[in-house]
Amino acid sequence: MTIAPARQHALESSPAAPVIEVEDLKKHFPVKKGLLRRTVGQVLALDGVSFAIPRGETLGLVGESGCGKSTLARTVLRLIEPTAGAIKVGGRDITHLRKRELRPYRREMQIIFQDPFSSLNPRMSAGDIVGEPLQIHGMAPQQRRQRVAELFELVGLAPAQMASFPHQFSGGQRQRICIARALALDPKLIVADEPVSALDVSIRAQVINLMMDLQRQKHLSYLFIAHDLAVVEHISRRIAVMYLGKIVEYADKNTLFLEPLHPYTEALLSAVPVPNPKLKREKRILRGDVPSPMHPPPGCPFHTRCPYVEPRCRVEVPQLREVRPGHWVSCHLR
Repeated sequence: MTIAPARQHALESSPAAPVIEVEDLKKHFPVKKGLLRRTVGQVLALDGVSFAIPRGETLGLVGESGCGKSTLARTVLRLIEPTAGAIKVGGRDITHLRKRELRPYRREMQIIFQDPFSSLNPRMSAGDIVGEPLQIHGMAPQQRRQRVAELFELVGLAPAQMASFPHQFSGGQRQRICIARALALDPKLIVADEPVSALDVSIRAQVINLMMDLQRQKHLSYLFIAHDLAVVEHISRRIAVMYLGKIVEYADKNTLFLEPLHPYTEALLSAVPVPNPKLKREKRILRGDVPSPMHPPPGCPFHTRCPYVEPRCRVEVPQLREVRPGHWVSCHLR
């Protein structure tokens, strides 16, 4: 994970070339009111996020609902237009490319949505759903059918199921269809926006293991978004913790789980069940709710809920800095 050192939220560089680089990315949604729809405020959904993902690696992204994870996923794919910042794919800045110019880069980046049922067209067969990206990019029908059959086998489905419709599949099978569709154009990066949260617990491990096998086979990079830290720990190499549109801590997974530095990370980890009953982890219950991104608090965005808050935290914004090799945190107390 590499970021230009001049950036405020610069993170540790990685020897592998990055598939995607995001620099100081911001997304502010205008709030409009009245008959004339005048802008009366801004929702700071993303407020200066930077990261990069090398080829073949997984960056896990965690945080509470409303912290900006899904907005980040859609913004880096240019499904939502950024307010400021830069998005680079293979070293090329795609932030301001037009739709026609952006089209070749669509092949490089694909997304898996949270709900496998609502993200599939119920009027299309599974084969047509998986083959739709191939059709859009001009593949001949016979080649397309052959490629779709290969993709079905790759994700553990029978080619005979290509004629079936989404309602005829289980939840886990529908997510496999979504994965096959994401793989159709041989992308380098897949953004997985909580891909297993809508699945039964017994099916989650199967889907996660499938994604890890595909990563090894095709040298894929993942931006993996989830609430379940146990899942993120299993699939990710590095983890970034988001709070109120910012990354507040970043480290490799072993360091983050063993020695979290930010109070918010500590609270998230304290809620993760420990399988060994002899190991007791101190519970850290967060007080209050996540502040509104339309009216973020001054100073440290976490100070309204932090158990260690000091006067400085209320007025001064902490910078994301490297406190140990490869371990970055945004906290005045560390």
